[in-house]
Amino acid sequence: MKRITVSSPSNIALIKYWGMRDEQLTQPNNVSLSMTLSQCVSLCTMAPLHRGSNDEILWKTSEGTLVPASNSMRFGIEHHLGQLRQHFDHWQPLRIATSNSFPTGAGIASSAAGFSALAMAFALQCDQSSDGAHISELARLSGSGSAARSAFGGFVQWPGDARQLAGPTQQFAPAHHWPLHDLIAVVDARHKKVSSRQGHRLASSSPFYQTRLDRLPERLATVRRAILNRDFNALADAVECEAVEMHMIAMTSQPPVFYWQPTTLVLLERVRQLRGEGLQVCATMDAGPNVHVLCTAQHRSQVFAALRSLPGVIRWIFDQAGDGPRQLDHHLF
Repeated sequence: MKRITVSSPSNIALIKYWGMRDEQLTQPNNVSLSMTLSQCVSLCTMAPLHRGSNDEILWKTSEGTLVPASNSMRFGIEHHLGQLRQHFDHWQPLRIATSNSFPTGAGIASSAAGFSALAMAFALQCDQSSDGAHISELARLSGSGSAARSAFGGFVQWPGDARQLAGPTQQFAPAHHWPLHDLIAVVDARHKKVSSRQGHRLASSSPFYQTRLDRLPERLATVRRAILNRDFNALADAVECEAVEMHMIAMTSQPPVFYWQPTTLVLLERVRQLRGEGLQVCATMDAGPNVHVLCTAQHRSQVFAALRSLPGVIRWIFDQAGDGPRQLDHHLF
């Protein structure tokens, strides 16, 4: 039995994409830029079944038990498998097991990690290339744009050329260029009520959406300069403005989408206070209530000491800039 297991990371968007110009082709309305993580990962083990069998799609629980995947998870995986099979003309039935090291469907980009892992495992199962550019294009077939970014490590821009929104993803800088830390405050680990995909569909209904698109090129340039120069203050101001603005678009969509919870606001305010006190720290959120607290290694201990006792945080995940997907020699089954 040819078992393939891949570990692929989540990522946190510093410049968000919110809204799709072509949902079928997974083409965004704007360029996004993210930092690939190292500890928030999805594992995917894949093995062929006998011809004539049905696919078997399993989920490994936190207790280590393999159970049938939920209907929503199975639907997403089956859709992606269909796209991959058509791409490679490879129709072998498969047994697939997945697991996450972090909450699923809670706005911490579990789809990015999961679909990039599935894409790489399928390519390896077909004895095809597993380089970042190839896996990124395969991951996009899932319909998850953030999955295209998780195919690379470090700081990643999708698309790499801002003039070609249908273009490929590119690594902007490797993780070791600036090993920022990410303290993830889990406010709510449950599946969010409004998926990111639905949020994308609603984005253009906000009366402020076009204004956001007009402002983004300048902000993208600011974030790129800040990363290249390791200028934390410039990064922090742009990243926090970007996070608030994306959520403002969600909140003013028709109907409005509210991802934040009271603890989200408490964390944002406390992080701003800490930066005012001289610590290199800022906060951002993807489409969910959970807060990514970015900081330098120099100030990580002080930042966590100041935040750890805040009420409403049910779990902290300690992460940092990391590399992209990799093949493992141990398996989920």
